[in-house]
This record gives sequence, C-alpha cells and structure tokens, in this order.
Amino acid sequence: MIHNVLLIRKDTGDVVVRTRFWKIDFLEGDIKEFLAGHRDLLHTDGLAPDTPVFVAEKHKVFHAEVDGEMLLLFVTDGRDEDRAIQYRVREGASRISTALRGNSMGYIRDNLDDILGELIFTRFKVSFVGSGGVGKSTLLRLLFGKEPAPGGYTPTINVAVDSSETIQFGTFLVTVWDFAGQAVFQDLWSFYFSGTDVIFLVTDSSFRNVMQTKSLLRTIRKEAPAVPLFIIANKQDLPESMKAEKIKRLLGAPTFHMIATDKSRREEFIRLMLEVAAKTVGVTLPDMPISEMITVRRGTEEIDQPESGTKDAASSKGSGFEAVPYDVQNDITEISGSTQTTKQTTQQVTTSKQTETTTTDQVITSVPERSQVLHLMLILPSEGMPDVIYHLNYADEEIDKNAVASLISALDSFGGIDSSPNHDGTETTNALETIEHEGNLVMIEKSKHFVMALIVSNDSEEKEQRQILNSLLVTIEQKYHDIWETWKGGFEVFESSVFDVLMEIPLCSVSFDYIVRAREAGKPLPFSSRDVGFAVVEVQSAIESNDTVGGLVRSLDLPRDTVLACLQILSKYGWIDFKVELGPTSHLKKRGVVDEDTEKAYGSVVVKFVDLCDGTISLEDVVRKLNVSLPAMKFVATKLVLDGVLEIVA
Repeated sequence: MIHNVLLIRKDTGDVVVRTRFWKIDFLEGDIKEFLAGHRDLLHTDGLAPDTPVFVAEKHKVFHAEVDGEMLLLFVTDGRDEDRAIQYRVREGASRISTALRGNSMGYIRDNLDDILGELIFTRFKVSFVGSGGVGKSTLLRLLFGKEPAPGGYTPTINVAVDSSETIQFGTFLVTVWDFAGQAVFQDLWSFYFSGTDVIFLVTDSSFRNVMQTKSLLRTIRKEAPAVPLFIIANKQDLPESMKAEKIKRLLGAPTFHMIATDKSRREEFIRLMLEVAAKTVGVTLPDMPISEMITVRRGTEEIDQPESGTKDAASSKGSGFEAVPYDVQNDITEISGSTQTTKQTTQQVTTSKQTETTTTDQVITSVPERSQVLHLMLILPSEGMPDVIYHLNYADEEIDKNAVASLISALDSFGGIDSSPNHDGTETTNALETIEHEGNLVMIEKSKHFVMALIVSNDSEEKEQRQILNSLLVTIEQKYHDIWETWKGGFEVFESSVFDVLMEIPLCSVSFDYIVRAREAGKPLPFSSRDVGFAVVEVQSAIESNDTVGGLVRSLDLPRDTVLACLQILSKYGWIDFKVELGPTSHLKKRGVVDEDTEKAYGSVVVKFVDLCDGTISLEDVVRKLNVSLPAMKFVATKLVLDGVLEIVA
C-alpha cells in the first residue's frame, strides 16, 4: 500500500511536493535516512539502482530520478510486489518530467494526483439502484456524514441519475452513483453500468417494494450480468418491514440489514461498501479504522469525518495536499527562458519613437475582452414554474438554473419578452432584455414555444450571439412544429435539439484529426431522452474500434453533427479524452485567441506563436523563428489545438 508520495531534491532532500494518502507519517528524519540508504545503494556493487530502500524498519521506499535533479518517492508498507511498484514509480517520474516541459513546479504541486492518476489510486465505481422512496438518498447522506433530509421523501423528476460523487479513502477512489429506478430511464442503464464494479440494489423492505425490486433485479441482471450485486434491506426499524434473511431468499442475492437514518450504522455501512468493492477488483483493504481512512471527498463538498479531526487535518482536507513552503514565483518563466514581463497596470500606454527630427506619441487602444459563454438554457415557459429542458454548463461554474428560469419567467409575465409571428407561421424573435445574474449578462430570446437564455461574461459579441440564438430557435420551432397536438407534457422529447445547439455553440473543440479514447467512467449525463441516450450509447460503443474522430464519423450510421455533438457531451462529462499527435512538420492555423490564463501560465511568447501559425509553415519553422524549445512548444501547441485556438491543417 502506497501511503506517502514525495518529490525531493536529490542532493539536499528538500521536499518539493508531498502528498500523504493515509495517516502514516514519513518525516524529515525518515527522508535523511532514505538519502543515506540511497547513497549506500549507489556505491554497492551488484545492486540495481532502483532497489527499494527500507526506512525505520517499517517503510519500504521505491524511488526514481526525475530529470537527474530530483527523486520521486513512493513510500509503502512493504506488502506490495516490488516489480509492480517499481514500474509505477518509474512511470510516475516520466510523467512528471513530461509535465515539467512548459509548466512551472507549482503546476506539478497543484496537479500531482492527476499526473500520477492510476499509478497511485485504485478506482471503484459503486452504483446504488432502487425505486423512488426506498431511501437511496438517505443512505448516501449517511455515507457522506449528513443529517437525513427534512420533510420526508421528495422525488427527483426527469433525471436518469440523481447524483454522482467520488470520495477518497486513502488511495481508494470510490465513485458512487445514485440511480433513479423509473422505467423510462432503463434504456440508458447499459451505458451507465459500464465500468461498474458493484451494484447495491436498495429496497425499503416492504412486501410491495420487494416485489418491485425483484423486477428491477431481472432488468439489472440482463443489462449487467457480470457485475456483483448486493441487496440493501433498508428501513428495517419499521414494523411492517420484511427481515433481511427472508428478502435474501426471495431475491436470491446477498442481503444486508440497514437503517439509513441511524448514524451509528455509518462506519459499518462504509466498511461493507469498501470491502465488497475491494474484493471485487482484487485488492486488500487496510486493517485501519474508518476514521483513519477517510481523507477527502472529491466533489463539490467536503466529507465529514466520523470523529472530529485536528486543526491540521482540517486544513489539508480540502485539497489532499499537506502544506509545504514553496515559492512559485521563483519558478515561473516563459518558454523562451526569459523572465516573465511584469504587466503594466495603466489603462493607457504611451510610447515615444525618437527620430533625428521629430518625436511621435503613439497611443495603444485597449482591445475589448472577448465574450466568454458560461451557460445556455432551453426553457419551456409555463403558467407555474418554467421547465428547463436542458442546461449546458460551459464554464464549470455552478448556478441555480431554476432561479434563472424563474427570473426570466417573471420578466416575461411583465411583458419584458416578446416575439412576433411571420406570415408563414414561423416565429421571429426580437432583440430582448439583457438581465444581469451574479455579475454576468443573460441574453434572452423567445419564440412561440421556447425561451433560450445565454449567460456570457460581457456584451462585446452580443449582436453575433443574438443572431445565433435567433437562428437556433427558428430551427427548434421547425423541428417540433407537428408535435404539439399530440404532446403529453413530457419535455424530454425536446432534448434532441441539443445536437443543433452544440453545432452552433460547442462545449469544446472537436476535429476529425483528434484521437479519441474512452475513459472508465464519467459524470452522469443530464438527459432523459431516449433519442439522446441512444445516440450517445452508439457513439461511445463505437470508440473502441476507431482511433480518430473522422473514423468514428465514417463508421456510424448517424448524422455527422449528431456524432460530433455526442463527442462533446461525452468529453464534457468525463467519458472520453481527446488527444492530438503533432510532429515537427505539422502545419497549424490560428482559429481563436489565447486566453488570459494560458498567457499567464506560458508567457507572451505563446501569443506570438499563435499569430505566426497561418497554416503555411511547419511547427519547427515557427519555433525556429521564435528561438524557443521545440519539445516545450509542441507540448503547449497540443493544448492549444485541444482548446480550439489552433487547428491542424497538414
């Protein structure tokens, strides 16, 4: 078991980055003892240079050099196979070396767990399935250390997956999925069960629900026949509940007694879940109290400790990293090697050009900041609460979509939104009110049946953005013009319009040259439509036999735009990754502008690099003009291609 990871200076032992995954200390004295053992190792004939070093008779330290100046240490308890950990530490050192090309050490410090990834972590995907009201949400609140929700059962309407969170237990990452059990969502189960290590089917232990659960069990066995399944017999404190042993005989699966409202059952429940998952994937769970295993919740909220921790533990719980003094400024340089230029703070810059006879003052006018798309919502107005058909989050910033929709509805009720019919029966939207929400601008356009809201950072591109919204609404009205007479009120039928939206306002850049790779599991998709679900499943299933986006499009009997939109959705929600392969002779062309964060990270030379990429000269020639490192600029160029700033033309 790897319990500490350190990156240290090879000559001094100074700690650059330290991560402690389990509550096992590896202190300064241990580092000194390791360095002494490492020096002895290098001067001992017959020993391989990567032979592990024992420290304090309890730590077995595996090590690998990083760029000849640093050592990456994987500190273990000695129970792992040497060959496996030696491979991991060598691979980890290689990844850190690659990441340092064009990045500061501060980047390594902030992203070490992502860089090392599966070399450190064992990932489990645990799915909780059950009908509404059986206590799944209460069970998960127990897991996360929260009080049961007040007011009893509140069903979640029109979502296929109620929630998905990943929690960290030392080096175990457990992704917990909470599935809705309604029949309309079962078409997507084969997709969501992909990569699941264990399924917990929850029943409220009443006879009626146990029979419903039996039906769910048959469906799950059909969709995921090889996945281990266990029954959670919840609400065992109620007088009408069936005993867990009887439920086990009826359903024919291992069954566990549970009372989700009893906080004293929390540790028992967590250990049960972890032991089942660990046994399923063939790893050994440490013999430690749960209170010493939980380190951090990886999601929007921190997980509460079963027992109150120390102040130090609380301070490190949010990130998983221990505080190590480090001056990032000493390590930030431009790719060209020169010191990063300090930005001037004045709004107007005046320069003087000296000639033999005259002096000319030149005023540089500031360029308006580009408008960043943050959110888009398609809304179906109603007399009560308006329905948000879908919400696309472009900036990974959470908002209350229902609050925004209610604000728009209120504006509409006072005549603030209008539309006018054309002679052919279609709708033309007018330029409407622009309202402000949390410092950002919300542009609103309305057609006969729909309202579209676009939240942007500023109004510098308002005219162009409104034209796109108008065009989309006309397209969507025409798409569903014959549905209204037979429409029964379910708004998931309109979700397929997301494919049209994503072709005009993409979530991310997608090119036919991109290499696409499936990931083990991602976040739940915010769609309930069978049309959307079918398309996404088709695209995801075809990825295994196709390397590039272009090959994927050609292999599928789906419209090109639908495939590209599905890839955007899968990428946004973590189901796939894109890669590009650049060589010295690759030709790149500018598509967009370098954002402020990228320029800050890599320096002004990146802006010059992008401006020189006109599609006519090779990458190595552009690099030669700038007098910068080809490997470093290739690393940055890859990121710029994936960000849509550059495109590969040859």
